Amino acid sequence: MKFGIGIGRTLTAQQAARVAVSADELGYEHCTFIESQNLCRDSTVMMALAAAGTTRIKLGHAVTNPYIRHPAVLANTMATIDELSGGRAFLGIGAGGSAVAMVGHTPRPLGELDDLVSFFRAFVAGQETSWHGAPMKSGWSRGSMPVVLGTHGARSCRLAGRVADGVFLPGLDPWITQWKRARVAEGAAQAGRRPASLEQWSRGALFVHDDEDHAREFVRSYAATSAFFLWRSAVSRTEPVNRELAAALPGGVVDEMAKLAERYRWDQHEAKGAEHARDLSADLIDCFAIYGPPARCAERLAALAEVGVDAVSFTLYGVPDKVGMITRFIQDVAGQLR
Repeated sequence: MKFGIGIGRTLTAQQAARVAVSADELGYEHCTFIESQNLCRDSTVMMALAAAGTTRIKLGHAVTNPYIRHPAVLANTMATIDELSGGRAFLGIGAGGSAVAMVGHTPRPLGELDDLVSFFRAFVAGQETSWHGAPMKSGWSRGSMPVVLGTHGARSCRLAGRVADGVFLPGLDPWITQWKRARVAEGAAQAGRRPASLEQWSRGALFVHDDEDHAREFVRSYAATSAFFLWRSAVSRTEPVNRELAAALPGGVVDEMAKLAERYRWDQHEAKGAEHARDLSADLIDCFAIYGPPARCAERLAALAEVGVDAVSFTLYGVPDKVGMITRFIQDVAGQLR
């Protein structure tokens, strides 16, 4: 099983680079950087510092969007990061969450994400392309890099299956994982692709600690964010495929999600101690986080492996000692997996 990490919610750019260096040395596959201009340091500055200090690990957003950065600006930025890192960058893209909400917009239609993927690939390759009818071409970039789509609902999972090189699938519950992977497979089939041609990263929060109750408090807020997005994009919708997902969730979780959606606060997005996350049950948190003693964490990962998961990306937004956490995970948890 491969592992990656996601950072940037509360770190300075220099701190983020140091965590990335440690993750590189420990063998993690990627380090992603949050994109939320009202809440965090600039993701591309963090990424550039990380690129300069690492040698192997892959670097990208998780995730940026087509609103706050014009696609040509975004493509040029990522081509520069790719050059700086020696070919280790990837574009992590999605419809938009807190970054979009906090500048007064709603997420782009998924059709625009589809167009963006095509535009991005052409622009970084130095080909003639256009955006919203305006022709353009990079004067220097002649490369390529993977596109990883951030998803929540059935439609975005299918889009990833059709057009992306990889996909982030928030949720660390085996049933949520199976449901999302099935939607990715549907999209891949529509495009005549094999699902195995995509890197599929299950994604959620991590906190390894001998006291399970203590650990739960550090992943609570990220679980709230993932639950809010899953409610908004899938569980609250009436299509049969979404009803199938809702029916499979642990008892009471759907009602919790509905109440959470009514009180979610963007200014406390993924922040430890967020008011909207205060009363969430362990059942809901378990859907989106792996936490507690090493043996419990290893057992949760083994359950994911049984349904085909071979890559997990851990967010560390609520973790005080991120280097200590990623080190302990490799030493005390990853070694228990076969």
